[in-house]
Amino acid sequence: MIATLGNNAISTLKPGAVLTVTGATSEMDAQREVADFLQLSDRNDLGYFSISKDYFLLYLKSENSLSGIA
Repeated sequence: MIATLGNNAISTLKPGAVLTVTGATSEMDAQREVADFLQLSDRNDLGYFSISKDYFLLYLKSENSLSGIA
């Protein structure tokens, strides 16, 4: 299950938002759940990276990968 920290619905998620995943059996399962969640929500403009096993930070994807993370 995925939840956001704060009052962000998926339609209003912005870069810098943190997603938390509960119930995943491994970090790979948690990453897969975040990827599926963003894809099913049609949020292909956002990428993510792991902060810890269950927390993921969202960032705005860019054609230039360095500027997308910065």
